[in-house]
Amino acid sequence: MDDLNRFCESIPKIELHAHLNGCIRSSTFRQLLSSPTDQMRFDTLDKEFPMGDTHSRMANFFEKFSLLRSCITNLDDIRRITHETLEDFISDNVIYAELRTRPRSFQNGAIAASSYVEAILETMQEYEDKICSRLILSIDRTQTLEQAMETLKLAEKYRAQVVGLDLSGDPNVKSFERLRPVFDLAKQINLSTTIHIGELPDEECLNENNLIIDYKPTRLGHFNFRTDDQEQRVLKEQIPLELCPTSNLLTMNLSDLSKHHFDLFYKNKHPLTICTDDSGLMYCRLSSEIFQIVQTFRLTKKELYEFMFQTSNFIFDKNMIEFCQTKLKNFSEQLNLF
Repeated sequence: MDDLNRFCESIPKIELHAHLNGCIRSSTFRQLLSSPTDQMRFDTLDKEFPMGDTHSRMANFFEKFSLLRSCITNLDDIRRITHETLEDFISDNVIYAELRTRPRSFQNGAIAASSYVEAILETMQEYEDKICSRLILSIDRTQTLEQAMETLKLAEKYRAQVVGLDLSGDPNVKSFERLRPVFDLAKQINLSTTIHIGELPDEECLNENNLIIDYKPTRLGHFNFRTDDQEQRVLKEQIPLELCPTSNLLTMNLSDLSKHHFDLFYKNKHPLTICTDDSGLMYCRLSSEIFQIVQTFRLTKKELYEFMFQTSNFIFDKNMIEFCQTKLKNFSEQLNLF
């Protein structure tokens, strides 16, 4: 087991579902919290998260995100979080990472959302010799169509490093139908899309799943709750899934990982990727997420290598597929895997 764990740590990895702010180190989060009251609230949320059903866990998580958002107040904060996130991924042998974030302004608009995006991209460039990182801009479910359109415009403006558009946020807000015009435009300009789907077990969420599958985004995030028909449609359409074991385990309230839907889709040879979601808030690393899956579903080293090699095909920056695959081949040759 130790040998397999080391293998999971050393293999070059690809991260495709990481919310930048959610990757914040716990120590940094605590430093940024401005008052003892906020510190106490953070501790309470942390303690209460493992309890309750899917809806209460989700509510807890978005309250923590709201607290996090309130304590990130300037460009230096987001630069620091980006620096630390990339350093953490590099130390975990991640060779390619797509980070996602919702653009925001500071000081009542005096510092524009474009400056926020530029600060992240500039920080990414500082690390380009150590990790290939790309940015996905997120549209929050609570935003207006006009606000979502502004995010699309930013994605167009920084197209060299912004590789996709994401829909995320509180899944209690069912807004894909309202925001779909933005995602249709993204398709028209060949901008990749990834959409969070099936995060709650309620009927409204399941109904929205159909609209999202109809749209057929480039990738889907989570797909925790779904009908049999929706499952079959995604299998048929071969839409890649971004699975985040620790996150999914907690939000689905599963007793253990063996009940995770990785197994179902993996056995059907469906395009999959294993991700962290919010490594800082979830206290996880990509190596540990992969190890949990490999251990639970008894994948061999060879199967893991082939899985990671396939994952490279689902990255949004297609120019970097060869880079990822070369890194993996070199790793395989050094270890004499095959």
